[in-house]
Amino acid sequence: MYPPRHGLNGRAFRSCVGALGIIAGVLVSACTATGDTSAEIKGLGLFPPGPKQATANLKSKSNTNVYGIITFRQSGGKVGVAASVFNLSLGPHSIYIHDNGNCSSPNAASAGPVWQIAGAPPGAKRAGDLPELWTGSEGNAAMQATLTGLTVGDGKPTDIVGRAVVVHNTVVRDPKPEFGGVPNGWVACGVITQG
Repeated sequence: MYPPRHGLNGRAFRSCVGALGIIAGVLVSACTATGDTSAEIKGLGLFPPGPKQATANLKSKSNTNVYGIITFRQSGGKVGVAASVFNLSLGPHSIYIHDNGNCSSPNAASAGPVWQIAGAPPGAKRAGDLPELWTGSEGNAAMQATLTGLTVGDGKPTDIVGRAVVVHNTVVRDPKPEFGGVPNGWVACGVITQG
């Protein structure tokens, strides 16, 4: 005879995870009613704080209500990335690290082109390429991945700190900045800061 099993079965576990996601969404939605999302986004804490960690708080651009957070954490030669983005349209969205740590323009064009490490061979994968975000009907997206070839806060050419993350309203393979402040499909931007 086997002892009774304790804990959650697969269905119960998925229900708990789903409930936690709903609670997080409600809390974020309640906070955004104030209009200042910076404090509650910082509280999302996708990774515990650490010396090799950086965060970009994504703010709305191009007349949208998109916002979110992306956290990078280096461990050895790899960088873990976790993103949560809210109020996107249904479907896939490109997300890139851009050259300039500047999100001051209304359409995020001030972030410049997608980041490529100086001296990379022509046709090489860009350093700023991140996995796509996929949004469901509720308008929220999450992404986690492990990246190689990047560093956090070491000042090397591979360092992401001081650059910007831009979320695009669709899948865009080679986004070009459009200056002049016109809406361009660059829907959220955040500067990567260490800590």
